[in-house]
Amino acid sequence: MPYCPRCYTEYVEDTAECEDCRVPLEPGEPPERKARPALLEMPRDAKLVRVRIFSGPTALLDADLARNILQAQGIPSFIPGENSLELLPVLDVPLLVREQDLAKAEAMLKSYLDTPGLTPA
Repeated sequence: MPYCPRCYTEYVEDTAECEDCRVPLEPGEPPERKARPALLEMPRDAKLVRVRIFSGPTALLDADLARNILQAQGIPSFIPGENSLELLPVLDVPLLVREQDLAKAEAMLKSYLDTPGLTPA
């Protein structure tokens, strides 16, 4: 199966380009998980605060998107119980950040997620 060399998403045969990254796909299997880009680590002693709660049937997807936005800006973030959320129907998903990152994270998410015209219709 071909895969995206940037995000490591696997695609069906005869697909030429990653839908998200817009780069040509590589043939074969993606590299081992340990070789993939790592998410920013959350320090164990960090005081975590809620930056946003996502609700509804796409809550986990929305929270994951927000986490990726923050991670790309160097802000570690955390979705508590993420593995369980994939199995259970949960309608509210909190996204946590370090207390010292709260203001920057709120501004970043507002810029990306709350600006009219930037989200798909």
